[in-house]
Amino acid sequence: MPEQVTNYQCPACTGPLHFDSTLGKLKCDFCESVFETAEIEKMYADANRRAAEASAQAAEAHKKAEEQAAQDQAMGTESSQEWNEAGMHAYNCTACGAELVCDANTAATSCPYCGNPAIIPGQFSGMLKPDYVIPFARNKQDAVNTLTSYYKGKLLLPGSFTAGNHIEEVKGVYVPFWLYNGSVDARASYRMERRRVMQQGDVEITQTEHFNGERSGTLRFSGIPVDASTHMPDDLMDSIEPYNYKELKPFSMAYMPGYLADKYDVSQDKCRDRARERAVNTARSALRQTVTGYTSVNVTSQEERIHSDRVQYAMLPVWLLSTRWNNQNYLFAMNGQSGQMIGDLPVSTPKLAAWFLGVFAAVCGLIYLMSEELAYGLIGGLIVAAITALVLQSQMKPVARKHSAERYVEEGGLQLHRKEDTYLNTTETRRTIQRVDPQAKPGGTAGNRPGGQPGSRPAGRPTGHGGSRPK
Repeated sequence: MPEQVTNYQCPACTGPLHFDSTLGKLKCDFCESVFETAEIEKMYADANRRAAEASAQAAEAHKKAEEQAAQDQAMGTESSQEWNEAGMHAYNCTACGAELVCDANTAATSCPYCGNPAIIPGQFSGMLKPDYVIPFARNKQDAVNTLTSYYKGKLLLPGSFTAGNHIEEVKGVYVPFWLYNGSVDARASYRMERRRVMQQGDVEITQTEHFNGERSGTLRFSGIPVDASTHMPDDLMDSIEPYNYKELKPFSMAYMPGYLADKYDVSQDKCRDRARERAVNTARSALRQTVTGYTSVNVTSQEERIHSDRVQYAMLPVWLLSTRWNNQNYLFAMNGQSGQMIGDLPVSTPKLAAWFLGVFAAVCGLIYLMSEELAYGLIGGLIVAAITALVLQSQMKPVARKHSAERYVEEGGLQLHRKEDTYLNTTETRRTIQRVDPQAKPGGTAGNRPGGQPGSRPAGRPTGHGGSRPK
C-alpha cells in the first residue's frame, strides 16, 4: 500500500508552493502570493501529522510484508509484494492522486505528473526528525551563473569545454549532516634543535643546542560536519564548507517545498570517526604551533583523549549541477548558503605541455644569462616548470576530503595546560672552508689548504650540560 505525502498548496489558489531563497518565504508558482514559513507550517501541521502516522503504519505493513516475502521465498513460493525491490517505496501524491516510486531515503521530491512539491512527513518524524535546517539563500539561476564564472581563469581548461559543455541537470538538495560537538585533550613531546653558524678564519663552526619539549592542552570544537548520505560524495561535501551556523533554524518542513531532500542513511556512530580524525589532527597542529624559536622540531610522542558532546542532525542546502562533455559526466556542487562552488575540471594536455615548456625555457634562459652556467639553467628551469605545472593542475582538481577542523574551533582556541622546554646539551661541528685561488691553474690544487690537507674535516664535541633553561 502506498504511503502518504503532503503537498504544500497555496491557500489563495491551491497552486504549488515552493520556498523562495531570495525572499526567505514560501511563494506560489501561479498567483505569486507570499507566505511566512511558520504560517504554512501551522496550516499543514495536522496534515503532516496524519501523513506521518500513515507512513508509520505503511512502514510497519511493509516490514511485515518483507518478513512474509522472506518466508514465502524460503518455502519456494512467489511474493505478491508490489514494491519488493530493495530500497524502493511507493507514495501517493495528494494533489493528483498519482503513485510515486522513490528511493527509501527520499524525504522531499516533486510529482512528475502535476509538478507539485511532495514532502514525505514520515521521513522527518520521530528519531529521524532533524534538529536544524539552513534554508537556501541562493537560487537555481545563481548556481548556473556561478558555474559559468567558475570556469574563468582556469588556464588548463580545454577551449571547447565552455562552449561544448552542456548542463544536464540542476537540483537543489537538502543534504543530511551530523554536526559533532566536543573537545580534545592532547599532549605531545618534542625534540628540538637551535643551530647557530659562525666563522673563524677558514673554519665554519656550527653550534647546535638540543632541547626536549612538553605540551598539553584542550581544544573545543562546535559543529564539525559530516554528511550522512551515501548518495553524496564525501570529498565534494567537504569542499563546499563552511556553513554559517548563525543561520541555523529549528527544523520545519515548510523550507522543503521546491527542493529535494534525503534522510540520513549513515548513522552518527559510523560518521563519528571522520569527525574525530579532523578534531585530532587540528589539536596536534595547534600544539605544534606553540613550539617556536627553533631551527627544527620533531615529534617524539603524542596522545589524545576525545570527549564527545551532543551530536546534532541538520539539513544543509546544496546545489548539484551535472554536466556532460566528450561523453564524460562532471558533477559540481555549490553551497546553497554561501555560493561556494567546487568541482573537478578536465585538463588540456597541449596547454599543460605549452606552459611547462614555456616556463622551462624562460627560467633556463634567465639563469644562464645571470650565471653563464648551462647546468644551473637546466636544473632551475625544470624545477620551476614542474612547480608551475603542479599548481595549475591543482586548480583543475580542487575537490578533496578535509582532514582538519580549524574552522570549527570554539572562540578562545587552544587552552594550553603545559608548556615546558628543557635544555639538554650543545654539540659543535667544524668545517674548513674551501677557498679558490684565482691564480691556480685548471686541474691544480685550488681549494686545499697549504700543506695539502683536505678542505673540510667535521668534528663534533659536546660543550654543554643537561638542565632546564627558562623560555
